[in-house]
Amino acid sequence: MSELFNALKTNVKGIASDYQKYSQKKQYEKEKKNFDSLSEEDKQVNLMADKMIAITSDHYPHKDYEVIGDAFGVFVASKNALSDIGASLKNVVGGELGGYSKMNITAKELAVRRMKIDAANQGADAVITMRINQSASGIGNSDNMLTFSAYGTAIKFIEWSKMYILFKNKIKYFHNI
Repeated sequence: MSELFNALKTNVKGIASDYQKYSQKKQYEKEKKNFDSLSEEDKQVNLMADKMIAITSDHYPHKDYEVIGDAFGVFVASKNALSDIGASLKNVVGGELGGYSKMNITAKELAVRRMKIDAANQGADAVITMRINQSASGIGNSDNMLTFSAYGTAIKFIEWSKMYILFKNKIKYFHNI
């Protein structure tokens, strides 16, 4: 009985792994096709988002900046049937549920990426005070969907010359009072 269970477990794990590789390849092809179909301006925004730094700190260290506004990104993922079968078998023997771990990581990364794209669309250089929320939801009594939300404050770095002008104008203002 144990050998049969192990063979079944190995077979399901192999199918899930093959599906995961196929799914990742399809996702890459879809993203490449989507990127190629973007306008030049949207391509630039995506490239800016790739380079953008998002930190959880309330202040960006060693840089002067102005606040632009809030930035938000969300990603909702659903569990696939093969991962559910593998998870059911794994619940019997214990251990990490690899499919669910990968889904969590991917959902978080995509929510953060979408937040960065939102910030880049606003002309931001970085995001501070980044926070991430996760929740499970579903239809009926099942929690078959996972929602990740990423949000923060979009900021634009101030150049020293611009800061000097702002400072000089404030001095003039106070001098005239």
